[in-house]
Amino acid sequence: MSQSSGLSTIIEALLFVAGEPLAVVKLADLSGHSVADVTAALVSLEQSCAERGIRLLKQLDTATLVTAPHLSGYVEKLIKEELLGDISKAALDTLTIIAYRHPIARVEIDYIRGVNSSFTLRNLMARGLAERIAAPEGRGYLYRPTIEFMKYLGLTSFHELPEYDIVQKELSKGLEEKPEEGHH
Repeated sequence: MSQSSGLSTIIEALLFVAGEPLAVVKLADLSGHSVADVTAALVSLEQSCAERGIRLLKQLDTATLVTAPHLSGYVEKLIKEELLGDISKAALDTLTIIAYRHPIARVEIDYIRGVNSSFTLRNLMARGLAERIAAPEGRGYLYRPTIEFMKYLGLTSFHELPEYDIVQKELSKGLEEKPEEGHH
């Protein structure tokens, strides 16, 4: 495997997991390669996606993976089903994590669930059950439940969630016991 195809594979994985546009500079930083190498690898990735179900979308200094236009009908069926149908088990799992651990970053949700949650989070936001807020110090986004979520479950407080106080005590005990990383 050539260095360019190896780098394009790395970039594809990073874009897939991110689930949102990433800056070329960020891709260079994450992959340990130069911006020029990443730019060349993006061209290679774009070419290799030409016959697949995904495409590379480059806009200004960012890149992201999108659905191939000729497959939009299939994707539309899936999205309509997710948005208009009953809430899926994946969405319910994700919403439960958000309800008990909010505000929470997507990477933490992904870690807990063991899968990429980008699609599920988009659906929950589209349904108005979760919202994305800026993280402190501009470090990405955090997710939290919405007022609509509270209405959906008929709650007036998170304390009304089953065993909410017990879960919060366990979570805070776990955080106190966890050594802080990067601090001496």
